[in-house]
Amino acid sequence: MKSKIQYYNSEEAAKILGVNVSTIKRWTDEGKLPCIKTVGGHRKFLMEHLADFLSSHRKKTEKLNLFPIESTADLRISQHIVKGDFHYLRDLILKNALSANTDKIQQILNGLYLSQYPLYQIYDHLLTPVLYEIGERWAKGEIAIAEEHMATQAITDAIIRLQGIIHLPRKKVGKALCLNFTKEYHSLALKMVHHLLELRGFKVFFAGQNTPLQQIENIFDTYHPDRVYVSGTIVENKKEMQDEFKKFADLCRKYKAKLFVGGRAFDQIPIDHPAVERRLISFQDVFNY
Repeated sequence: MKSKIQYYNSEEAAKILGVNVSTIKRWTDEGKLPCIKTVGGHRKFLMEHLADFLSSHRKKTEKLNLFPIESTADLRISQHIVKGDFHYLRDLILKNALSANTDKIQQILNGLYLSQYPLYQIYDHLLTPVLYEIGERWAKGEIAIAEEHMATQAITDAIIRLQGIIHLPRKKVGKALCLNFTKEYHSLALKMVHHLLELRGFKVFFAGQNTPLQQIENIFDTYHPDRVYVSGTIVENKKEMQDEFKKFADLCRKYKAKLFVGGRAFDQIPIDHPAVERRLISFQDVFNY
């Protein structure tokens, strides 16, 4: 059975090639970019049209603003970015994370963001499933701990680079403190929370992991955050983590800061404390609440 032919309109072709729609119109009028015109005069493009143009007009596509295209394979990646095909892109991100290819991961993230996909959607539907898959492979012994660390670090570096193209609001709406539990060694999810809060206009203080409780109290005393975000994934000692959480929550109540918690650790740790504002299930929750 033949697969359905995929056509692209002028706006989609413009995004794939990294130009504006008027440039696409000009190139087709000049005969440089092949297309199919409908009865109504609309331009439709096949991937073959875009690939042929790429090979014949390399200089015109050197300054792309979506995804750096150097081959037909890159064109197809750009196609999946424009269409928001997260299933395909998850496999691609996973493959490049396991080979520690930060550059390719960053290019995909940049392309999605420039295609106006919300940052929380990129985190929820692309990076979170990839990180779970990496963790599952390590838990099953399919990859070594060093490979897990390198894959996670490749994704971490890519999202940090992504921040370079994101326009942050100049007006601040509040102050937020992000921190992990003392013995929590996975800070990537918290870093993504950090980025989303900055995008919302918060001044963020990122304490991260292994920050002694005394120093955290000094941060409260110095900066007086309006909100505190605590992330936890692995529970090694439930009582110790519960005690530490209570100390965090008591500090929030003392300094009148709203407490938000997230991560699988809170499946095992009760959060019934008056300082807790909400348990966050997704990155979209971070952006909405």
